[in-house]
Order: sequence, then C-alpha cells, then structure tokens
Amino acid sequence: MKLSFASLLIACSIAGRCAAFQHLQLQNGPWHSAADTAPVPREIEDPECLGIHKEAAHSTLMPYADLKEALRANRYTSSFARSLNGKWKFNYVPWPQQRPVDFYKTTYSVARWDDIDVPSCWQVKGYGTPYYSNYNYIFQKDFPKVMSTPPVSFTAYKERNPVGSYRRNFEVPAAWNGRRIFVTFDGVDAGFFLWVNGQKVGYSVNSRNAAEFDLTKYVKPGNNMIAVEVYRFTTGSYLEDQDMFRLSGIFRNVTLWSAPQEHIRDFFVTTDLDAQYTNATLNATGKIKNYGTTATPVRKVSVDLYDGDKLVTSGTATVAALQPGQETAWKVDFPVNNPRKWTAETPSLYTTVITLKEGEKALETMSSRTGFRKIEIKGRVFMVNGVAVKLKGVNRHENWPESGHTVTEAEMIRDILLIKQANCNHVRTSHYSNDPHWYELCDEYGIYLLAEANLESHGAWDEFNEEPRIKAAIIDRDVANVENFKNHPSVIIWSLGNECGSGGTNFRAALAAMRKIDSTRPTHYQGFPTGDGNPTDMDSQMYTQLHDVRHYATDPKLNKPFYLCEYAHAMFNSMGSVDEYSDLFDQYPSLLGGCIWEWEDQGIWNRIDPNHPIIAYGGGFGEWPNDHYFIHKGVVFSDRSPKPHYPELKHAYQWIKVRPVDVAQGKVRVVNKYQFIPLDGFNARWSLMENGVVTDSGKIALPHIKAGDSADIQLPKLATSKAGAEYIVRLSFTLANEEMWAHKGYEVASQQLSVTDGDGNFLPALQKDKLAVTEDADNILVTGSNFALTFSRQQGTFTSMLSHGVEMLQDKGGPMLHLWRAPHRNDDMWADDEWERYGLKKIAWSVSDVAVKQDGDVTVTATLHGKGHNGFNVTHKVSYVISGDGVVKVNNDLAFSDVNIALARVGVRLLLKNDLNEFQYYGRGPEENYADRKAGEEVGIWGSSVKAQLTPYEKPMECGNHEDVRWATVRGNHVALSVVKDKDLLQVSALPYRDEEMQQVAYKIDLPESKATVLCIASRTLGVGSNSCGPRPLDRYVPRSVAQSFSYVLRVQ
Repeated sequence: MKLSFASLLIACSIAGRCAAFQHLQLQNGPWHSAADTAPVPREIEDPECLGIHKEAAHSTLMPYADLKEALRANRYTSSFARSLNGKWKFNYVPWPQQRPVDFYKTTYSVARWDDIDVPSCWQVKGYGTPYYSNYNYIFQKDFPKVMSTPPVSFTAYKERNPVGSYRRNFEVPAAWNGRRIFVTFDGVDAGFFLWVNGQKVGYSVNSRNAAEFDLTKYVKPGNNMIAVEVYRFTTGSYLEDQDMFRLSGIFRNVTLWSAPQEHIRDFFVTTDLDAQYTNATLNATGKIKNYGTTATPVRKVSVDLYDGDKLVTSGTATVAALQPGQETAWKVDFPVNNPRKWTAETPSLYTTVITLKEGEKALETMSSRTGFRKIEIKGRVFMVNGVAVKLKGVNRHENWPESGHTVTEAEMIRDILLIKQANCNHVRTSHYSNDPHWYELCDEYGIYLLAEANLESHGAWDEFNEEPRIKAAIIDRDVANVENFKNHPSVIIWSLGNECGSGGTNFRAALAAMRKIDSTRPTHYQGFPTGDGNPTDMDSQMYTQLHDVRHYATDPKLNKPFYLCEYAHAMFNSMGSVDEYSDLFDQYPSLLGGCIWEWEDQGIWNRIDPNHPIIAYGGGFGEWPNDHYFIHKGVVFSDRSPKPHYPELKHAYQWIKVRPVDVAQGKVRVVNKYQFIPLDGFNARWSLMENGVVTDSGKIALPHIKAGDSADIQLPKLATSKAGAEYIVRLSFTLANEEMWAHKGYEVASQQLSVTDGDGNFLPALQKDKLAVTEDADNILVTGSNFALTFSRQQGTFTSMLSHGVEMLQDKGGPMLHLWRAPHRNDDMWADDEWERYGLKKIAWSVSDVAVKQDGDVTVTATLHGKGHNGFNVTHKVSYVISGDGVVKVNNDLAFSDVNIALARVGVRLLLKNDLNEFQYYGRGPEENYADRKAGEEVGIWGSSVKAQLTPYEKPMECGNHEDVRWATVRGNHVALSVVKDKDLLQVSALPYRDEEMQQVAYKIDLPESKATVLCIASRTLGVGSNSCGPRPLDRYVPRSVAQSFSYVLRVQ
C-alpha cells in the first residue's frame, strides 16, 4: 500500500493517541522476563494436534425432554441445556510463560481476578491489543511455530502470545443424574485447554467450529469448577489468516448439556424431489453411540415429519444391540406428498423429530428444521427445485463495533432484515463457519448460504498446498464445517475456504472428504483455476472486470457455472458499477451471480481517550503490522446504518424491473425477476413529477405475473400539459402483506422513466435592472440593484459576491478550476499517484487577457494559466455573462498539455460563507452518488443542511456529490446562490470542508470547525470504481485531461 506524506502524518497521529491503550495493556502484564518460567505447551505449535479428547464433529443438535420441546426446536431452551454464558473470572498475560499455571486447581484462589463477560473478545474489554491485518501474519511467520521472535516493530514482540485464563463454577442439575454431561464451546479464538474440577479434560484448535467435550467422568452432582486457558496464537492460526480484526477469547456461547447413555450422536436429514419437482423423499441417517458400561438391546429410531404441530408422515428403523463404547449407523427414508418447497423467496420449514425408543418409550428426542429443496447444476446452470436461480449477495463477517466478533441474536436478525430489505438473497459466510444460530435464522428468513470453512492462509498463499504436516488440519476444518451445518436448507453450497493459494493436493483431499459426507450440495473454492483443473462444481473468481466476466459467460471451453465470490469492493466511497454487474448476471444463464465485498465496515470502537472516540481501522490501537484503512469496506457502516452504497445495492438487486414501451402514452413493461413467486403479493403505484414536483399519482392494478414472466401495463393518461416542463413517471412496488423481514408497505422496487425532457429552463424570469461597471487596475466591479460582483484581474475570478449587501464568498473564493479531490481509497491505487506526480492538488495560476464589455449584459473574460508538475499545464478560458437579474452564465474552455491523465472532476470550486448552510437541489438524491453509482438515487428535489451532506466515512474524503443536477441552491443569512444547468446536466456538491482539510485528517472526529461552505460544480466527476481491490472505474466514467468545454449558470439572490 502506498503511503503518502499525509498518510504518514496520520499514522503518527494514531500512534500518539494509542499511548493510553498501550499503558492499559501493560497494566495487565509486563514484558516477558527471565523470571517467567512457565513452560509453553507443545500442543500449540504442533500442526498435527487438532484436539485432545474432543468429540467427533457432528450436526448442531440438542436433546429435548418431550415432543413439545422438540417441535419448538430451540436448543437454548431445552430442559437438558444450561448456558455457561455470563461472568467468569479472568486473568490476562501477554506471554505464555507468565500465565498462572496452577489456576485450574480447586485450591487456587481467583478472588482477586477481574470479571469478564463470556462470550466476549478480551481485546474489546481492554486486555491486549486488537490487530487489524488483511493477510500479513501478526506473529513471526515460522511454520509451525508461533513463539518465534518477530521484528521489534511488531506488537507481538511485546505481546508474544497472550493467554487468557478463565474460571467459573457451575451446577449440574440433579435431574441429569445418570446422563452423559457434555460442554460445547461454539467459538474460542485461537486454541484452548480445558479442566473441570482440577482435572485436565482436553484441548482444541479451530476457533470457529464447535468444540465439544464429554465431562461425565469429571463432574459431580451440584457445584463444579471449570477452567479454560486460551492462547491467542496456535499453529492453527496459520489457517485463520482472515481479513478482519484479530481478536481473542471465548467469543461465542458455552453450553452445558446432557444426553442419555444411548445417545443420538449425529443425524443428517436430506430431501429429494421427483422429476416434476412436486413430490419428495425425506432421507434421514444418523449415528447412535452407547456411552454406557453395559450392552444395549435392539432399539428403534422413529423419524417423524411435522408441519407445525401436525404430523405429516413418519418412518422407523431398527438399531442393532450395542456393546459399551460401540457406535452404529441408522437410516430412514419415506415419501412426502407435495410438500411446500423451501427457497429464499419461500422459506417454508417443517420439523423433523428423531426419537430413539425402547418399545414405545422415548429414550431420547431430537429435532431439526427441514426445508424441501433440491440443488442441481445442469450444464452451466445452477438450479434450485428445477428453476435457474441467480445469487445476488454479500460477503458477511461477524463483527460489531461494540463487541468485536461476539454477535447476539438481535444483531444477527438486524443484519438479516437489512440484507433482505436490500433485495439480497445470498450471503457468503466469509471466511469461516459462523455462529450456529446464524444458519438457523437463515433457514427461517430465507437466505441462500455459501457456507465457507474456517480456512484462510493468505499470508502463506501456496505454502500449505502440499505441506503434509497440515493436511489433516485442512481436512478437519472442512469436515467440521460440513458436519456442523449439513441439516440447514439455507446452505446450498459448501466452500473449502478462501485465499489458500491454488489448493493443491491437501484441498483436493479435503474436497473428497466433504463429498463423502454430503453429495447433495455443490462445492466451491476460488483458488482453483477456472476451467480445466478445477475439481469443484463451479468456477469462481474475485474482482473480475466486466468484460472478462462476459467472456467467461460465453467461453465454449467452460462447462460450469461462473460465480464472483467477491466483487465491487465497497471500501469507503466506492462500489461502482454494481448495477452493471447485476444486469450481466441476469443476461447470461451461465453466470450464477456473486457477492459484494463486503456487507459491513469491520471497525471497532476505541474509547480509551474519552475525548477522542473513534471506530478504529488498522493502526487505531497502535498495532503493527496493520493494513490501515482496509477494514472499512462495507455496504453499511459498522453500526449498520446504511451507507450511500445501500440504496444502490437495493436497486441493482431488485427483483421487479420496469422497461419503457411507450412512456409518453403511459405504456410500460413490468418484469418479474423473482424465481419462485408471482407479483400477486405486491402493490404497485405510479406518480408523475413535473420539474421535480409530484403532480399526479395512482394505483396500478397488477395482473398475475408469474415468476420469470412480464406484462405490459397501461397507466392512466399522464397529464403533461405544461409547455417546456420536464416530466418523469415513477413506479413503486410495495409489500401487500407483512413479511418476517419487512413491514406491510415496504418498498421493494422502484423505477423512474423519462416522459419528456423539457426545455431545461429552470430560471424563473426576473426583472433585469441596468448594470453599472467600475474598473481600476485591480478589479472590475459589476453592480446591479440588489447585487455586486467584484472580479479580480490578478486572481481571474470573483473575489466578492454581494447580495443585498451581504457577502457570500469566504476567503475571496470565487469559481476556480478544480480538477482534484481528497482521494477515495480507490483513487490511491492508481489516480492519486498521477495527481501527486502532476501537482493537481495545488496548481499555480497566472492570469492574462482580462477584458470586459457591456452591451446590456456585462461580459468579463479571462485566460487562466495553470501550472502543475512534470509538464502538466492547463489553459482555462472563462467568460462570465452577467445579466441585470443577477444571472451569471459561465462558459469554460479547457486546453491541456500533452499529459493525458484521469481527473477527479472537470469543474470549479467556490468557497462560500459558512452561514450559507442550507442546500437544496433538483437532481439525484438524497444520498451522494457518482457516475458509476447513481442508479439507486432518484431524480427529485432534495434538501438538507450542508453539514448533513458530509457522508460520515470514518476516514474523511471527498463525498457528497450529486449527479444529473438541474439546479441547486445554497442559502442562509437571507441570501442565496443558485447554480443551474446550461446545456448539460451538472454534478454538484455542497460540503462544510475543503478537500484539503478532509485529506489531512485520520478520523472524522479530527475535522476542524467548518470555516466555509464549499460548493463544487462539475461537468464530469470521476466514478468511484472498486480499485482498492478490484477494477478501476470504467473508461466512460473517467474524465481525462483533454480539450473540453462546459458551462453553467449562477444566480445571486
């Protein structure tokens, strides 16, 4: 990553502000010294030690006391479950040698230890340092070791491998006497040892799959003590190199639960549909283990399918007698007549209840939600229930700014609601197994999941492809992912992992192991080559350019669906061309779709300095190495408030499209892009705008439009009678009924269509008074009845603009050519290099050929000569035609030297008094928009304070642009300045800061008090693209330094 001088200043500022955080860290433990002698456990650096005394991976399950509990299928409320969440005693040390080695003993007092919440990440509680790293290992890379000495600059030099020691007491209910007692840790980062009542139970790595232990021989009735020793780094950390804040601790639920000695240890429910996709077969398989000390007789397994509390059908299987410790498999299948089908659009769920019986007596009862659906690939087409589907999705990490990687049910549901409301039907669990409850919620709400395993070795890339010592770990993680989540209908694709190089034989072995467990779902891994050599079921790439995607869609040598696992990198002000990608997905049957990178900014609050709270990015906690801004790249902000990207995503992904047929006559085509539902569940309305004001509206009687079909709609006669007016018709589609994910009346789709362009005259006629012109050697003063404009011969622009005697300009800041912007992070990767090289930020100006003439109107002309660096020069010929009604028409002709580069904008900047602080415009809004990210913002009359126009990106940068502007007005202090389009539509922004001020600060809280309202008027503005990790803007969205002209109109009011 390129670091400019400004970036270095920012980095230094961040480091200074982190002194308090570093002090807090050291209060919890000094650096390692020779006196610290506790041995480092060998297991944490043994790549072949995947766990000690862990139960084998299986589906997410829970025994229930009776049928009523089983039909509720809530693991957390089972009579046989007890949460161990809550307050635990906690001790933190930065080096393993400093840990309290005897803390697990029942005689060891932890009374003076701190309390910590479980689940939580210890860094967000003030222990140790959060790191943000994209892919660099934050410890010394020396496989398989994690304790090797890193460079002195690394935070890990001082915090070599922090250890968190946890303790608490718990009760085993008396009613569980004689049952097996288990504990399940849903997520512990990175590895941990477990003791109960002073006895060592086991060890686990793999931070994001369930770690389960049988505690039966360690517990006693009544009060017990559990101790957990968590290591920040283990050899498993080499496979957990995901792009996120690196946090540690017991960060997911801990559950104590019990099962009978004859225990349904695992089960797998699958469904199949007949050739007509009407009738189904339910297949259930499982394993029963005898944990007891005596042999068991022949038993029966009953599998019952319920719709609500109504039994639909059932089947049984006989289970052979089992010796102590023996495990056996069982299988049941039966037909189901025309069940409701599960899709993301119609997430119909049944409940499968599995009961182990002795005669008719239930020994154990379990259940799982079941969705009837069939996943197939035919040729290059991905199908659900016999219908070709498109996946319009996002990549989602588990992160919240308050709690890091600990995510509550309410927070999961908030994500799901926002995702569904944005018309997304798909989520990739990037890049690890998620909290088990996430999959249950996606079953219920209807989201297609690409379920990715907890595997990324980006910082090592291909090094582990053939490494024999880590092969078992790779297989283990992929197997655990499949085993844990195989019963979820929402999971339609298994992903082996992310950015582990080209895969190699280790990944191929893992793929074989996954398919042995589940052959009903396709598989994915982006690292395998496209085409020949890809052993998975789909070709996948990331950040592929549009023209290349089109090529892959039509390449006759390819024979699999093509999928973009990541595209349209949404870092800060970005996510360009997502509508074009979505349209391309729809155009070609071979294109499955893709996932935006990514759903949310992954920032974390740093409130160590109460006067300077920040949602930190890399370096925000003083950590090194870090990847700086790269963590803020979501469709929504860290707190889930929508970015301007959100309406763009919603519009691009909307499933109801409107096409013009004969709009002037009110005829349009409505296209149903949903794949399974008709449009009967939606209401439709139309409205007509005249010059931005709604003048008429009404309901639309939608005909029955089946999934994938379309119909022409005749609107009432559109009243477009005003001569010269611009008319736009808008169609809106809302939910006719309440849905789980949105309220009745929620708008799911909309489209504006032009009826008439109008004559573009947006200036009401005013009386033209006679103008007076006064000249001297320095200035030209043009005076009307209510305004006065002073043009400086030296500066080549207005240095004073008075309206009713009120000065409107700040710092004599009349219109000056402005070709630069405070760089978006996407600009850093290409355009900003050129802007720095050629000096666009601070062009030196000289002025010649100033002239004035009066012929009713007053015309002032000048030639400005701009000199940058390294041969970049621009000549700006400008004329101001001033009328007696306060109107100033501005014509601009630009000529450049032979340096042809991308420009941030082609336009001018005015500095206005900051009491001109209200902004209104007729253009695209209300959110900021750019040439390649504007489809989701509609043309209308919008307004806000100037302050509200600043998009609150944590790192300030140019923002607030509005495309297709007809007119805009900044007003305040009883005066106003308007800008109106001349021949062409404009791009306009009004912000409380100059680009220079936004560039030089690290965080939005660092912005100074506003001294001006900064009005930018442009004929063209550079698109946002996704070049921080993907394509730069398409050529049609890139203004360049070539000869061009533009014009606009000002009115002083």
